Amino acid sequence: MKLSISGSRRRSRLVGAAAVVATAALALSGCSLSSSSASSDDADTLTVGIWKDYGADLPWVAKQFKAETGATLKFQYIDSEENLLQLMDKANGGIDVALPNVQYIGKGIEQGLFHELDTSKLTNYDDIYSRFRDLDEIRRDGKLYGIPWTWGSTGVFYDTKDYPTAPTSISTLWDAAAAGKVAVTDDATVLVPSAALYLGEDPQNPDMTKVKKALEELKANTKVTYSSTSDLAKSISSGSVSIGIANSDGIGGMIGGGQGDLAYTVPKEGAVGWIDNWAISAKTKHLSLAYKWLDYMTGSTFLTKWANTPADAAPAPANEKVVDSLSADTKTRLQADPSSIDRLAIQLPVPAARLQEWTDTWQEVKAG
Repeated sequence: MKLSISGSRRRSRLVGAAAVVATAALALSGCSLSSSSASSDDADTLTVGIWKDYGADLPWVAKQFKAETGATLKFQYIDSEENLLQLMDKANGGIDVALPNVQYIGKGIEQGLFHELDTSKLTNYDDIYSRFRDLDEIRRDGKLYGIPWTWGSTGVFYDTKDYPTAPTSISTLWDAAAAGKVAVTDDATVLVPSAALYLGEDPQNPDMTKVKKALEELKANTKVTYSSTSDLAKSISSGSVSIGIANSDGIGGMIGGGQGDLAYTVPKEGAVGWIDNWAISAKTKHLSLAYKWLDYMTGSTFLTKWANTPADAAPAPANEKVVDSLSADTKTRLQADPSSIDRLAIQLPVPAARLQEWTDTWQEVKAG
């Protein structure tokens, strides 16, 4: 079953928008980097548009990449996917490579922000999971514009003490036995398609009358509605909740941090999924170096080290060979089970009117 949905992924690693803006464009060395200074013609400097603290800007990355290529890295930090597209447009080639989510890359392609990719120059292209590699959303008119890098899902977490047998169905969240134990994210773009999956509706465009009723029933079972992974972690550690809806990477981080009674599953009905992709700026002045970056980011040298360092909070790699090489414990921590991929309802663009209906419906349910 191949599913698709739309919305915006709430990243557990994202700091507050004000803090990101205040620290945006910090280079790894700590020097200030503005959009204008990022447009340097220095052939040995690559400027990367990225979320702060999301793998690419780990301290060892710049050292390793310089050792392999001789190039220096600079970072232009973003606080939203829309912000990424705006910065790339204004930078006029000053940002060489960027990380658009699959739900936003199409908009960037339409705006002419991304460079067509030559797969013969992408060393790891054939190692990417075919489900991700073959997505229409990273293409336009038969041309490729992004290479998948990481992926994850928003499925069901549970405390194994309360649920010694792993729940197989999302309907467990609606069961009477779960009343007062459930945590849900305060995000309509996750909750609406999750309710649609529970109902057997199209997660892209469900019957909202049915979804609203299902959300009301879910809310009746809900103890905590959280807005950040740290809030969820507190509720879990205090014993306030023992089951709910959460990001795979957030739960994987908690498991890696020592919460051994916690587990995560993609239920049989499916779960909301996301994919981040590396893309090259259409106006980059460092095309050869940009390809080297895409190869480095999607290759085993970087991805294996990132995955095997729990403190670095890696999500699941899109490189199938890398995942196959990881230990079972590491795969569990990353929630990188490949058998779940075809059950993911991938987040894709959504019409504005439909998104507003989703948001309004959830706000009405939450306030009720």
